[in-house]
Formats: sequence, structure tokens, C-alpha cells
Amino acid sequence: MIEARGAPTDQGQAQGRAQKGRIRALTGRLRGRHSWMGWLHAQRVARQTSARAVADQLPGLHERLEGIARGAGVSPGSLQVAEAWQRVQGVGYCDGATLQGVFDLPPELREALSLRISRPDAGGFPSIELTCAPWSGCIAGVNSEGLGAICSADRDSTQPSLRFLTQEFLFRARDLTAGIDHLRRRGSYSGGTGRILLADAQGNARVLCFERGELSETEPLISGRRVLEPSVEIDLNTRTLTSIVGQGSAPSAENPS
Repeated sequence: MIEARGAPTDQGQAQGRAQKGRIRALTGRLRGRHSWMGWLHAQRVARQTSARAVADQLPGLHERLEGIARGAGVSPGSLQVAEAWQRVQGVGYCDGATLQGVFDLPPELREALSLRISRPDAGGFPSIELTCAPWSGCIAGVNSEGLGAICSADRDSTQPSLRFLTQEFLFRARDLTAGIDHLRRRGSYSGGTGRILLADAQGNARVLCFERGELSETEPLISGRRVLEPSVEIDLNTRTLTSIVGQGSAPSAENPS
């Protein structure tokens, strides 16, 4: 479990120190897939596209990413490439006040999945999230207001990952309607393509479909519960998150409030 407290940079440094080995291993493998010139090009493209949008429109998450780099002793550019290139595909299910997400992850990311509890010092809500060692955003989480989110599709490496908007929702949203309105505005500024499933403890749920930041909102089309791996299950009534990763391990995070 990663305990991330304080300002965004402090939260990032705590994560970077706790996950230093995993972060350095992941970024090293990513670097090894490129030639020297290719790696410089990948960093330049990320810096000028997705990373620029995050820095301009989601400054808190940009600061958290810089903190992760500092804590792990790696360059911010390498984490910007990881955020741009490492995308998640999956599916989300909703059964009343329970959310479940099933993700298609390569082995290297599955091994680096981590539970994180974020306790901001001011201006936002605490939350429990499922993330990956080098990421400042998350693929699933629940906040202290009983709102849950799952990033079930995330596409286009030239745009910010929807993991950032998933984290932004948990940080900002007091209720479902206000949270959706916030993501509608924020997405129109930052961009992002894919789907985020949102729900509250009363069983209200929405699938938000983004196309280059433009949002269309639909009711969830899939209901019921399935247990596949790797997956995450969120109980919105108790505000707990359980991650089922690998062969039967199920670490659970406590109420973030």
C-alpha cells in the first residue's frame, strides 16, 4: 500500500520512494525498446503533446508526476513517455453499489499494480486507488464521498491518459452530477479519448465516453458481477477497494475518510 499525503509533489515523492525499484525497472525496459535517438524522440513527442496538456490543464497531477520522478530518481521525461505509451483496456461492471473492473494488462504492468491511498492536504477529497508504480493517475478508485470510478478504455498516446481524469474525479467530486460536469469541462480543455465508468452508493451510474476531450454521456450497458483477473472491486457503501491480481491475492484498502 502506498500512503500519499500532503501537496501533489509530496504525494508523488512518497510514491516514488516506495516504488523506486519497480519504477526504475519499468522505465528501463521502456527505454531499452528504443534506440538513443528514438528515446529522445519519444520524450520530445510526449513533452509536446500529452504531457503539455497535463501541465497546462491538470497542474496538480503534473506536480505529482514530477514528485514521483524525484522520489524514484528518474527523469520526468521517462515518466511522461510511460504515461503516454502505457494505456489500459478493460471493461467495467456495475451491480448496485458495487463496481468491478477487469483489465487487459501486459505482465510487466500487472506486476507493478499498486494500491494507493491519497490524502491531499487541502482542496480535495481523500481516495483509495488502483494504480501502477510510475503513474500519477489511476485506473480505478473510490473517494471519501462514496463515489467510484473505473477507467475502462484509454486510447491515443498523443492525448493525456484518461487515468488523469479518473484521478481528478476522485479528487474533486462531491456528488455524481457535479463530478460529471467537472470532467466535461476539464476534458474539453485537456483532451483524452476512451471511457470512464462512474457510480455512487445509491446505485446511480454513468459511462462517460470521451473523444478528444468531447464528452458524450450514456447509461451503463453492462450490469452484473464477474470475477476475472486482473480485476478490481469497489464497494461504494463501505468505501473499500479490493484488487484481485495474479493468482488469488486480494489486498484491500480501508475507507479513505
